[in-house]
Amino acid sequence: MDSLQELNREIQSCKRCDLFFSRKRAVCGTGESNPQIMIIGEAPGAREDETGIPFVGRSGRLLRDVMGIAGLDMDSIYISNAVRCRPKIGKSPRISEIRKCSNFLRTEINILHPQILIPMGNSPLKSLRSVMGIDFGPISEIEGSIFVIGNIFVAPQFHPAAILRNPKRYERFKDNFLKLRNFVYDVRKMDMAEIEKNYRIRHINGA
Repeated sequence: MDSLQELNREIQSCKRCDLFFSRKRAVCGTGESNPQIMIIGEAPGAREDETGIPFVGRSGRLLRDVMGIAGLDMDSIYISNAVRCRPKIGKSPRISEIRKCSNFLRTEINILHPQILIPMGNSPLKSLRSVMGIDFGPISEIEGSIFVIGNIFVAPQFHPAAILRNPKRYERFKDNFLKLRNFVYDVRKMDMAEIEKNYRIRHINGA
């Protein structure tokens, strides 16, 4: 598959799992076609299911607010999800649903070649496990860390929905994005040796 247009057509017609029975719209990724950063969310919510656009509900508003505070331009970022159809209300995606959607994420990464992946929550980490062959562990233990796999940096963060459920995490969530802003700028101008002097980078060998 050579283009996002082809991929999005496949996502919109996908019937790989039972979620297609209840969805209103499959939600494709959106954003910059040559992004430095790719954000990976969990799955569509009610608003996303209605519009077919990722991160347009309360979680999306919080994410945009924090990225605005950090000075990160949402228009220069690509946003996607681990699962492309809305799970059952109040439920996280099942591992079987994540696995059946993981090839969509793999294709996006291969087409877009982002420098930095930001998986937000446990579902994107599980999807990256299928894509990269790496078990990053639970988000509660690694959020705020920076990994490097080949030529891609992975910077896991809490999902904004987790912040809405537990506002005590908001300051850490914001601080992580302020630190991430500096990292994003430094990646543009520094080589790996310089980056490693300034950040605690965790090297991982993928599959």
